[in-house]
Amino acid sequence: MQQLQRLMAAGLPAQWVAFDEVYGRSQELRKQAAAAGLAYAAIIPCDYPVTTPAGTTIRADAALTNAVFERRSCGNGSAGPRYSDWAITTTGIHGQHLLIRRLTSRPDQYTFYLCWAPPERPATLTYFITIAGRRWPVEQTFTTGKDTFGWDQSQTRTYNGICRHTTLSALAQLRAAAIRGALTHTIQLPDTINDPAPTSPTTHHHDNLLSDADLQIPLGDAPVPNHGKTPCPPNIAAIKLSIAETSRLARLATQYTTGLISRARLAFALRWSRRRRRHQAIARWHHYNARLLAAATST
Repeated sequence: MQQLQRLMAAGLPAQWVAFDEVYGRSQELRKQAAAAGLAYAAIIPCDYPVTTPAGTTIRADAALTNAVFERRSCGNGSAGPRYSDWAITTTGIHGQHLLIRRLTSRPDQYTFYLCWAPPERPATLTYFITIAGRRWPVEQTFTTGKDTFGWDQSQTRTYNGICRHTTLSALAQLRAAAIRGALTHTIQLPDTINDPAPTSPTTHHHDNLLSDADLQIPLGDAPVPNHGKTPCPPNIAAIKLSIAETSRLARLATQYTTGLISRARLAFALRWSRRRRRHQAIARWHHYNARLLAAATST
């Protein structure tokens, strides 16, 4: 709750917040989010007590008796649209709803959310599904931070040491995100002043055989199919830069400008980067095809 208070006091331009089950069961936290004007989608356990519009108290999973499900996607993942069956019902608290998610791959597995939205926003099934689905990019950020920047790879045993390590890892990830944003022109980095000129790398005889095209980094993103059974384009573009790939490219740029690698070695690494991203685009296309086809045949 203190973290939420600090973020709101700092003027964070937020409109909603999503909690996992550990925080979702906190009534005080949900009240604080509502008082700050933040819509929320808070995961609760199946036995969490929920007040009905009639004033009675039931377990969350007791609402399954009269639930009417709709198949919706809560966003696109690396393997395609993330389809689930969703149902919503009101609770006894004004503006609050109980959202239920049923996995299509495991129909006996449910997730329950307590949701609320300010009066000026539409408290619809689509709105709450969108908020619930936004936790997926957060999980991806954690995974990238651990795999690429070593968030959880520390031997520190003190609280201050762990905080320092986590902060430095998060700053490294934020730096890579800023570089990717600048490359794709989605953000503009501030101008630098009095930066020293980069060191001229050593020239090798193979470097003269290279052109500027060998040092190109493809930007943009590869397309995805709109429905199943769509053939993959023969010359599909590469997927957009990931944080991990941006970190690798930034490291290559530093090595090249400091003379640690030659122009030919840089071009070789960039060609592998383009091949890797194009292979990922092909794999993603087929994953999307399979998931879209499965969703079409199960409805």
